[in-house]
Amino acid sequence: MTATILTVEALNRARAEKRLLPAGTLAAGDYRGADLSGFRFEHIDASRACFDGADLSQTSWMDCRFDGASFAQCRLDKARFQACTGVSASFARAHLTFVFMKDCRWDQADFRDADLTRLTAMKTSFPGCQLATARLAEAFLSECDLSSLDLRNVVWEKTHFPDSQLNGTMFAGAALTMCSFNRVQACNTDFSGINAPSVSFYGSNLENARFCDASLAGAIFDLARLDRADFSRAALTMARFCEAQSTALNCSHAILIDADLAHLQAAHADFSHADLTGARLHAAELPDASWHDATLTNVRRDDAELRAAELWHPPL
Repeated sequence: MTATILTVEALNRARAEKRLLPAGTLAAGDYRGADLSGFRFEHIDASRACFDGADLSQTSWMDCRFDGASFAQCRLDKARFQACTGVSASFARAHLTFVFMKDCRWDQADFRDADLTRLTAMKTSFPGCQLATARLAEAFLSECDLSSLDLRNVVWEKTHFPDSQLNGTMFAGAALTMCSFNRVQACNTDFSGINAPSVSFYGSNLENARFCDASLAGAIFDLARLDRADFSRAALTMARFCEAQSTALNCSHAILIDADLAHLQAAHADFSHADLTGARLHAAELPDASWHDATLTNVRRDDAELRAAELWHPPL
């Protein structure tokens, strides 16, 4: 039996009469320009529905499907999506400010020129999505999957990605102002040429990641895994690598002025032609490192008193 397509009139009638939504589907429905703000939809199929230009602000969507649905230029401010899925849905030029997402999956979704300011997303996947021209500011994406996306030259600010997956993602040339990527998995990720002063990659896995030619003054890589990471020609003034671990770290021609490499463990690291003026190398373990033509003026090496304090244990 074919489900009844819910019309705008039927939805608004239910709202006016303050009763539950009638049974039916939104699949292939035409809701262009409609005011559906505040509606709550649960277990609804909205595949191929057209919401272009509609007002869907403060709507709630639980366990809904959006395959091929279009939300172009739609208002979705303060909307909530939980356990929703969609293949090839379009949110192009949509307003998605203060949106909340949890346990969602958006395959091949189009977010071009969408406003995602103050987005909160948790355990949400974005495989194959177009996000490069979306506005992402003051957003929080926790345990999300943005692996293998093309995000070259994005301009993001105050956006945070704790515990997220970024393997194979391309950020080359991006401007990442006051962003953080703490504990992310970002193997084989391209951050080359990014402008990201004070960015944080605390505790992240950055194996084979590329940061060549990046501007990373004051960046934090404490406790990160940096096997074969490439920082060649990167600007890393006052950056931190405390207790990071690596094999074959490449910092050739990098600027590491006043950088903190305390307790860095990096076998076979390459610091050739790097400028480490004033860098802190306390307790760093750098076996077989290459220092060819490196600038080591005023480098601060092991502090014997600090080492003793770090090794001290109270008597039993």
